[in-house]
Amino acid sequence: MPQEWAGESGRDRAVERYVQELLVRRPGSRPELPATLLLGPRGSGKTTVLRHLADWARRAPVARLDLAALGQEGRKPIDVLAALVFQLNESKRDFARLSFPAFGLLTIAVAARMDAADRDAAVRQMEEALVGPPGSRSEVINQLAAYAATVLGAPTAVTAALPLLPEWRRHWVRLRVRWRLARIRRRSRGGGSVDGFLIDLNQRYGDREAAERQRAEAVLFDAFLDDLGRAYGSRGGDKRRTTQCLVLLDNVDSPLGNDFLKALLDARRKAGAPDPLLVLATAGSYPAALEGFAFGGPRRPGVLPGRWPAQEERFVPEQVVKGLVVGRLRDLVRHEVEQQAKEALRSAGPRVPVPAADNGVQWLGWVVYELTRGHPAGTAQLLEALLECPADEGWEARLRQVLQPSSDLVDALLERLLPMDASGELMQALARGSAAVDLAQAQAGRVLWDESSARVQEEFNDFCTDVLRTMHLDGGDEESDGRTETPHPLLRLLLLRRLAAVPEPDTAAGGAAGSVDGAAGIRGRRAVHAALRDRAAAAGEEATAAYHALAGGDLAAAAAYLDDAFDRVTPEEWCAELCRLRRAPLAEAGPALDQPLWERYERLVEHLGEGAVEQRLRTITRLLAAVWIGPEPPDDPRTDRVGDPYRDPLGDPGAELYGEIQARFHTLAVHADSVPWTSALLRKAKQYGKEPWL
Repeated sequence: MPQEWAGESGRDRAVERYVQELLVRRPGSRPELPATLLLGPRGSGKTTVLRHLADWARRAPVARLDLAALGQEGRKPIDVLAALVFQLNESKRDFARLSFPAFGLLTIAVAARMDAADRDAAVRQMEEALVGPPGSRSEVINQLAAYAATVLGAPTAVTAALPLLPEWRRHWVRLRVRWRLARIRRRSRGGGSVDGFLIDLNQRYGDREAAERQRAEAVLFDAFLDDLGRAYGSRGGDKRRTTQCLVLLDNVDSPLGNDFLKALLDARRKAGAPDPLLVLATAGSYPAALEGFAFGGPRRPGVLPGRWPAQEERFVPEQVVKGLVVGRLRDLVRHEVEQQAKEALRSAGPRVPVPAADNGVQWLGWVVYELTRGHPAGTAQLLEALLECPADEGWEARLRQVLQPSSDLVDALLERLLPMDASGELMQALARGSAAVDLAQAQAGRVLWDESSARVQEEFNDFCTDVLRTMHLDGGDEESDGRTETPHPLLRLLLLRRLAAVPEPDTAAGGAAGSVDGAAGIRGRRAVHAALRDRAAAAGEEATAAYHALAGGDLAAAAAYLDDAFDRVTPEEWCAELCRLRRAPLAEAGPALDQPLWERYERLVEHLGEGAVEQRLRTITRLLAAVWIGPEPPDDPRTDRVGDPYRDPLGDPGAELYGEIQARFHTLAVHADSVPWTSALLRKAKQYGKEPWL
């Protein structure tokens, strides 16, 4: 199946349509093309989208650069601009070639071995020519061309930059200059590569003071835009060019990306006139270059522009300031994941058993979507891992196997989704924090920290307040998505798996799992839930205490809380509390889930056989056990939007307990002896009326 399904999803096609509408140019028109920033967390498919667009637009003037990779090589904005120019200068069969005379010659002058005074003079001359009358520009270009023909100190730079020049011999360069340039080309044959040019440019330019370098860079950016404007507006250029220039920039939030983005936006703003540059940039964090007032002003923590609702078919970025729009890449929606599942089943081969559900494609698409919530990298890697399982393995067994706490997939996905600079201590803190519904609770849960972890706490807090790091779902409804600090359900699932892989504390001496002191002792899933339960109980937060009691395996305590609440709250409030509890992480993971479903269910409620239990509590206990193991039904907006988007369908991926759940709801409704209660409970029973994947 295609890696991360590049260009195939409705999301990618929407971005493609957005680019296509802006890329097509009508002769005589000079539309303002805003720079578009695509925001998305790690693994959201930013690089994949750019790679697809570069291939899609390969017959047009297009350039694609990874600014993080160039930054790691020690490049500077001038190098990025040069690489961009060389890609746009590439010969295209259907488009007149773009030339960059001012940029090419000025770059040669900057890169050549010459006295600093002469180099400064060249920069100053071009700076004045760009704002002066057309005649002065031509005169300066003639002077620089003559100079380039006589300088032999930087043959690589000269040779590589020659293709940037137009058919100059027909316009303004004398025969003697043309002969000298041809001589330079012959003498340095094979040394005119773009990489060689960039290295040479760095060597000539790297020892200058930062302020001087930035000034010269600004002039180069001005020359670049001026050349583009003239190429599209000169004699015949307007009619010949029916496509704008597409520039695809990956990782503009890197240090080099920030510098380049700021220089480009500055140059476009200074030019004050539309240019044919269609810029689409991606970032995994909000670029520092955009924080300043000139590019939209400071933003509120945890709030980013450009929300893309999942139900919206069009990509409509939000304008931050004139010349800049921002849009966020949404996750895949369920029908898109279903298409990938269909492809996976087709490629599995005839020897692989089909899913047991009536509609195997819908079932696999549903269960993968529930686990990943459409996260592109998560969806692609999960399906790939499923296909790598032994051929005779059933699909339910495959799902549980690849998501065991110690599996390679869990480690690989965490490495893919968490920040590349995340410390080991932060990883441990995030695993402990994943036990809470949202990371804000973990921040406030002092029991998870000790005095020696101040640095880790700061790193943890920075992570929690960055919605691109937490990959927070943002559909615009906090009741569905949770508060800002709520991590993406896939990220939380993986962190909980990592927490389940941590050995529990030694309780052989008779101590309880959660009775250890200090964060170092809070190890293992049950111990963390026990600590959070104790903290919530001490604070009088009964609902939170019941949540962690259930997650720690104490079904009786959680059911007792629901039974007590039955007499205190409205039917809708009670059903909402039931929803909160059914989303508690399962106390069992890994091989324990391979045991027969009904045996696990009966083992959960076996304490009901010990002594007399009141009938309503017995029914509530069985209901809670069944909905906890069972997968989520379709949402009820009146009771199921509780700020906790976590879902884990692996307890009962076949929805076999739906009949039991309906029966327990009906039993409660019969004995409720109240019209509001009976209506609410029967409505909840109806939620479980059919398989959730249909």
